[in-house]
Amino acid sequence: MGKDIDRLTERRALDTLTEQTQPFQIKSLDGQKDIQLCLYPLQLGRLAMISRRLLDLDMDISGDAENEVKKMWEVCAEKPQEVAEIIAIATLQTKQEIDEQFDNRTQLILHSPTMTPAAVAALFSAIVFQSYHVDFMNAIRSVRMLQVEVSPKTKQVG
Repeated sequence: MGKDIDRLTERRALDTLTEQTQPFQIKSLDGQKDIQLCLYPLQLGRLAMISRRLLDLDMDISGDAENEVKKMWEVCAEKPQEVAEIIAIATLQTKQEIDEQFDNRTQLILHSPTMTPAAVAALFSAIVFQSYHVDFMNAIRSVRMLQVEVSPKTKQVG
């Protein structure tokens, strides 16, 4: 199991760095139609919305991988509405889509016959992982931009 988690972690890190969408299919609420959704790369606005909700969940995922997976399952079981909202935000690309489709998307995620506890936990885990890596990448980009902006103005010593 440890090697599988390591491979999954590496793949998710690569997807985050290259800003790849992660498509998945679920059934419509009536179970009659397949709907393809994507977890989109997190831009600043959606990242802020998701980060705020993740903080509200008061999760501590700084432990080992096995405990982190267990914690994801617990959160998904105890707070399905909040988790569904996080997944909904991650599957909507623009502010307009969030404004118009948020409630319907949340209900689809909560009640689709294919959104089993394992599927919800896997999606939630991917979003949590992506949000932490995006925060890290944004911090690196900010430092680089600061260096570029400061460097030409700073006199070189030596």
